[in-house]
Amino acid sequence: MSASAIPTVPIPLSVEQAEAMEQRQIKKHHVAIVLLHWFNAISWFLGLATGAGLIVSPAYRFAPMWYLQMMEGIFGSRANMLRFHIAVGLTWTAVFLVYAIFGFRNYLRIEVLQHEIGLDNDDVHWLKVRTLLLLGRTKDPLPPQGAYNAGQKLLFLVIVACMAGLLLSGLVIWRAYFSSYFAIGLIRFASLLHAVCAFVLICAILVHIYAAVWVKGSIHAMLGGTVTPGWAWKHHRAWFRQITHAAHPRTGPD
Repeated sequence: MSASAIPTVPIPLSVEQAEAMEQRQIKKHHVAIVLLHWFNAISWFLGLATGAGLIVSPAYRFAPMWYLQMMEGIFGSRANMLRFHIAVGLTWTAVFLVYAIFGFRNYLRIEVLQHEIGLDNDDVHWLKVRTLLLLGRTKDPLPPQGAYNAGQKLLFLVIVACMAGLLLSGLVIWRAYFSSYFAIGLIRFASLLHAVCAFVLICAILVHIYAAVWVKGSIHAMLGGTVTPGWAWKHHRAWFRQITHAAHPRTGPD
């Protein structure tokens, strides 16, 4: 089947077509992407768990008292918790830098900058139609999207911005090594920025988890790296047409 034979608008599939599509698997995420995704998830969870336990001021406390006491009991002291929090941040930064340096040409430049972040006219149109659908102002179907839709790209941009903000602000407020080089006003601003970025990142992750649970097949895609053709056709039709065309280039009229 050539790419031109794939429907460009949602139409119901026959039972035979649906069953045939469910039998095959196509690769959506490489192993390195899957590993990085779950490494990030673990790092963010540990950073959030310890970061929430470090905010003990009654005026700005994020977690309840029982949580603060539990975390301090696990680590023995807030100083140890802070060391672990910093270690998690440094480990995440080191792994990400190594991944970025060695994977820039094949991953960051192509996958991230072009496919995961880069917004094109189709993405803008998708956002417009999606907004009108949420407001009940249109019944038009969503336009076909690539491997990542416009909503995923915007969420990814927010997450990247928050990660950069956490890293830079964390270095400024790291008292043992860096804070002595900065004015107190900048340290206070960095502390506020660190908290804001953490809060926004938490919200973004919750949206990400909700979308992954809501869209059946998304979790399997990030666990095994593959999806069914039916899933790809339904959620990322432009990408499905692209990979189908690459696998079965048209050599003549249909």
